[in-house]
Amino acid sequence: MGHAAGEGVGDGDVAALLQRLPERYRPKPGAAALRARVRIVSGRLRRDVVVDEDGCRVERCDGARPDVEVVAEPGTWRDIWDGRLSGIEAFARHRLVMRGSIDKALCFEPLFERPDAGGLRYDVRHLDTGRARLATLVAGDPGAPPVVLLHGLGATKSSWLTVVPALARRHRVLVVDLPGFGGSSKPLGRYDAAFLAGHVDALLDVTGYGRVLLGGNSMGGRVAIEVALRHPERVAGVACLCPAAAFTRRPVLPVVRLLRPELGILAARLPRRTLISGLRDLFADPRRVDDTWFEAAVDDFLDTWRSPRARIAFCAAARQIYLDEPQGDAGFWARLAELAPPTLCVYGARDVLITARFADKVSRCLPTAEVHVWDDCGHVPQIEHPERTQELMLDFFARCAAGRPAAEAG
Repeated sequence: MGHAAGEGVGDGDVAALLQRLPERYRPKPGAAALRARVRIVSGRLRRDVVVDEDGCRVERCDGARPDVEVVAEPGTWRDIWDGRLSGIEAFARHRLVMRGSIDKALCFEPLFERPDAGGLRYDVRHLDTGRARLATLVAGDPGAPPVVLLHGLGATKSSWLTVVPALARRHRVLVVDLPGFGGSSKPLGRYDAAFLAGHVDALLDVTGYGRVLLGGNSMGGRVAIEVALRHPERVAGVACLCPAAAFTRRPVLPVVRLLRPELGILAARLPRRTLISGLRDLFADPRRVDDTWFEAAVDDFLDTWRSPRARIAFCAAARQIYLDEPQGDAGFWARLAELAPPTLCVYGARDVLITARFADKVSRCLPTAEVHVWDDCGHVPQIEHPERTQELMLDFFARCAAGRPAAEAG
């Protein structure tokens, strides 16, 4: 068709491209297996792309419920087809909206060949560590310094999509669904920081990386710290965004000790409106985030929540965050003082979960840490302030690689 950068493209052009899509269907060895109905929406055009054991086919919508719906303007679809743009980049730039299972949407795109015209290239793999199968998004130059990103409680690898394209320009990026969450297997276990850190360590064994940079948000930050405490020789630096940490005040500790994670099986249905309201509360100014993101995040959460084992894992992990021992020689804060790898911590002054008071405590316990408090930020900096977050992480990781991680905190 000869269009430049998606200009002058209409719904008819998108329909013609979709009819040719099965020609590009080339699942790679080791790619995550997928059975899905993906609805492509462009203006008034609606087509279902079905992927199953028989291959790939394109169908007109016949009322069947899709696993995921992806909406974009014709020019965006053309840019993706031509390889100038990936779905992740389009999503991060607010040029594409996803509803339904984000995990299946991420697994879908790499199944198709496309020209290499500068767009992000990535795969989603199920890496078998011998302890679990971890759904992992992999992007960037295989020879670049590796970065492993870990999500928060109830989240998945999709919570990092806003910064993956920028990080992948300089690093080999692995974005992991921790066991019990997202597309990863859901083994029975304690789901405390040590349990999850052990799975991350096993992942490093499988990938062959002897030394990595770690990034974590919320619970993922706590797990990243645990990996660095247990295996400092494997960690070149730790970037923690609003990391969970042991609470010194735990007024309902006896009650939480008695609670059983297995009770999570009973909570099969959660009110959607309540979930969206809770998500919005995580941001200093939820207006910075498009409403479609909240809808997509809840879709993705509920898609996982249908699994009884996922509900048990969530409840177990939440319980262990609260039970994390703060005091004593084996307590979190005493151990944190021994953290050897360079450490960056970012806190939001308007975080309702991990308050900015933790920033002062980290600075006292670990004076070598670089600690920032952002006045205009809540609990998820990489989504509320993606440009600022990626710039800080890239700068910190570059300094770690150069052996000069210290910088003036702010």
